Amino acid sequence: MIYANDADYHDGDHPMLHVPRKDKMAILNAMKSCEPIAMAAGYITDYSTGSIVTTVVGALYEKNGVRWSREEAWNLEHNDMEVSDEFADALLGRSRR
Repeated sequence: MIYANDADYHDGDHPMLHVPRKDKMAILNAMKSCEPIAMAAGYITDYSTGSIVTTVVGALYEKNGVRWSREEAWNLEHNDMEVSDEFADALLGRSRR
C-alpha cells in the first residue's frame, strides 16, 4: 500500500506543510471522487494550527493501491500538505518509466 507521505502519525509526526504542487487540483479531484472504505468516530485535525475541524468527520479511502484519510485530503487542500510523487502517480494512474 502506498501512503500520501512518510510522516509517522502514530508517533505524533505531521507531514511538511506549504509544499506547492502543480498537480494539486488533479490529486484533490481524485481523492474526492472516491467513496470511503471506513468512517471514523471523530473529527479531523488542521495540521497547521493543531485545532480540530468539527465540520468534517474522519474517513479512510483507497484507490489504485494508495490509501489516504479525509484529514490528509483536507490538509492538502487547505495547507498544501506534502504528497509523495509515488502517491500522486499511483492515485492519478500515471506510470513512471
